[in-house]
Amino acid sequence: MWGFCLMKHYDYIICGGGMAGLSLAYYLKKSRLNEKSILIIEPKEKNTNDRTWAFWEKTPNPFEDILFRKWDAVQLIDVEGNSQNLDMGGYQYKLLRGIDFYNFVINELKKYQGVEWLKDLTERINEDKEGAIVEMQSGLKFKGRYVFDSTYQLNLTLKHNHNLLQHFKGYVIHTEKPCFNPSLPVMMNFNIEQKGDCRFIYILPLDEHTALIEYTLFSETLLPKEEYDTELKKYIAEQLQLTNYKTIEKEFGIIPMSDVATQEFPSEHVIRIGTSGGYTNAATGYTFQNTQRKLKSLVDSLEKTGSPKTKENWFNGRFRFYASVLLNVLEQKRHTAADIFATLYRKNPPARVFAFLDGDTNIWEELKLMNTVPKTKFLAAVGAVIIRKIKASLSGQLLP
Repeated sequence: MWGFCLMKHYDYIICGGGMAGLSLAYYLKKSRLNEKSILIIEPKEKNTNDRTWAFWEKTPNPFEDILFRKWDAVQLIDVEGNSQNLDMGGYQYKLLRGIDFYNFVINELKKYQGVEWLKDLTERINEDKEGAIVEMQSGLKFKGRYVFDSTYQLNLTLKHNHNLLQHFKGYVIHTEKPCFNPSLPVMMNFNIEQKGDCRFIYILPLDEHTALIEYTLFSETLLPKEEYDTELKKYIAEQLQLTNYKTIEKEFGIIPMSDVATQEFPSEHVIRIGTSGGYTNAATGYTFQNTQRKLKSLVDSLEKTGSPKTKENWFNGRFRFYASVLLNVLEQKRHTAADIFATLYRKNPPARVFAFLDGDTNIWEELKLMNTVPKTKFLAAVGAVIIRKIKASLSGQLLP
């Protein structure tokens, strides 16, 4: 106890019980800190398959046993319909269903004492000398030595940033006849109408009869709701030539693709995690793998030093700059995204591209990659990004 107070105290409070919050709780309870008290605040029941995570990695992860599928190769199809089968060169493309993740982590956490759950909405978080106070929509208040927040909403309106959205709608469909190749997911199929944006179809085959089919866009604004369904049904009817199928599940998602500056550690006792903490890859929208990496590092720091604060190698900041450059190319429509991605994978070993997108390449490998993109267009984007960063600095805006 930190003095007499009516509000309940915890060692750690986790605001948001989604992927980031649950992963953090899991790593904490699997660490030497497993006797610490944890409160997880989440307004929704995690009992539906509300999302699917796909990611690539070379080594097993803690959720290996609940992966729905994993592949050693993926397919990319360009705007002309030409396909490339990409051998992942030591990486595996992995599929994890949301419901399987939620069930697994929640059941694991039930094995430990000191984990409490609250179905409520976080209203505000205030710093305190000895911790932080979380105020709920219901009026309840709780105090934590450290508060980990995945509910903070980034400001995606700052004019000097690049603010795109990755938005998608997906159907899981089941067909009577075998239609899908379970050994080869389609990571990107650009052979659809681009309509001035970056648009592609994404297919994850669950078996010969079942697949997740997603219509995905990188753009500044969302589509009318009915357009996602129209385009999905059009693709299924015209390219897959399916008329008799059953839609088992639907999912819709929006992921910020923004180089807005994030404050992972906004105060002494508050730590932002997940997208709120800048864990999302601004250039791709991929979040799962980087979130796991960051949270493991955070828990490791807590174990060793008692503080969750970690220091990033300043040189790794170059990957954020690369992301800003790609976002500028997409935002200003300097070159088509379909051609950029197709060319990158055609002119480089796929493993090098995957490593680059994970921030695991060295300068020499990065120079080789840069040599395969439209140089004039990307150099113009580099100049534009530098100018934006100067303007952001002069206006007092935090730099990413």
